[in-house]
Amino acid sequence: MRIKLYSFLVAGALTLALQTSCKKDFLDKKPIVDVSAEEAFVNLKGAEKLLSGAYGGMYNNTHIWDFMLNGDVIADNSYAGGDNPSMFQMDEFRVTSTNEVLERDWSELYSQIKNTNEVLEIVPGIQDPELDKGDRRNQILGEAAGIRAYLYFYLVRLWGPVPIVLKTPANQSEMQVSRSSVDAVYAQIIKDLEYALANTRTTAPNKGIFTKGVANALLAKVYATKANPDWAKVNQYADAVIGGGYSLFGSFDGLFSGSNKNNSESIWEMQFDGGNGANKRSNWMPSVIVGSGWKKFCTPSNDLAAAFDAEGDQIRKNSSIKFLNASSEGWSDTFWPKSQYPYINKYRQGDLTNIYMLRLADVILLKAEALNELSTGGWAQAKPLVEQVRNRVNLGSTPAADQASMRLAIEKERRLELAFEGHRWYDLVRTNRAIAVMNAQKDGNGASLNYNLTADKILLPMSQREKDRNPNINK
Repeated sequence: MRIKLYSFLVAGALTLALQTSCKKDFLDKKPIVDVSAEEAFVNLKGAEKLLSGAYGGMYNNTHIWDFMLNGDVIADNSYAGGDNPSMFQMDEFRVTSTNEVLERDWSELYSQIKNTNEVLEIVPGIQDPELDKGDRRNQILGEAAGIRAYLYFYLVRLWGPVPIVLKTPANQSEMQVSRSSVDAVYAQIIKDLEYALANTRTTAPNKGIFTKGVANALLAKVYATKANPDWAKVNQYADAVIGGGYSLFGSFDGLFSGSNKNNSESIWEMQFDGGNGANKRSNWMPSVIVGSGWKKFCTPSNDLAAAFDAEGDQIRKNSSIKFLNASSEGWSDTFWPKSQYPYINKYRQGDLTNIYMLRLADVILLKAEALNELSTGGWAQAKPLVEQVRNRVNLGSTPAADQASMRLAIEKERRLELAFEGHRWYDLVRTNRAIAVMNAQKDGNGASLNYNLTADKILLPMSQREKDRNPNINK
């Protein structure tokens, strides 16, 4: 059995060629995919290579860089920084259909979906008894289905209705896929995650592999994000994660040390070896370096720094933001003086820095949210969970004492705990807080940032390139 890995939608409908038009070298790097353009897949080795392609395809701009642009820069945690006009558009809610980041992420996400579809199409037909030893065939299929669910979850949160593509198109007409409803997309996500939960391993050699813990954590997040959240399901799946052998790492700052990769708190973690290891994967998220000659993207916001200070949260602030004297740099900044300029500090190991996609503190706070929403008195049950996260950074009890105040307390806790990990915007949108929070934003001098966010700007527009290639995309 042979397959060309570029066969899926390359000719038209969905934009799948990787596109990177940013001028900076670190964004010009290409992801490492271990599968060649044309390969025979007739045995266990071939199946593993297909799965490697599904994982390897995730090491791209969307997951190494744009996760923060989409999760923190669009929100109130960060400014665009740098010099990229497309990123400024994202930051300021001026996104047009020709935005290069929008085109890039759409392309890369569907390219990754293509890789997972090929695993799910081909592996069931491979005739090799080795595949069925130790249930490896089902594990491979479960991992691919889980990754596909995550990719559609990424898409639906940014674009709303999107095309559901579950197989390689046989002809041109099958390439031109119309968008499915948000409900249909979520139904497919849940179906894939339930399949992944039934078939993946409980533990794996590293936290980069999709396991039952990842499936449970994603199901909790999915049920919390749907238009009508199912808080009982959120609680159920959060409990499965919390009881699944994970534990909060003892030191918050230690979470971001290169010596603590794949720790007890990590559920799903992108694996980087600096380009010199077996996988040859480098994290091109810029580390804290002054004197590089160019302005870093994703500058921490005045509002986030003030939120840390208002809470007396110096541990998480210092772990998340590092203030340095950048007076020697040739660029200027609208929001901060260069003499005391903030840099993101969670990615301090350069090319070797792993990225948390899911970790236990996120799930603990989701469970607290579920308990608070399940009953008016649920805030009392949520309180010890919130304080479990706060205690790690030496903060006292939350003052929240009713359902409404606990909602805001959890929102704040998630922001300070998960800053620069790509969660904030999705939290604001799913809780219907995005418009109020973003339109209240001010700079360091107290002047309004005038985001003028309205409901029609919450979702990203469809890429013009995609509309040109697929006449059915808006049907």
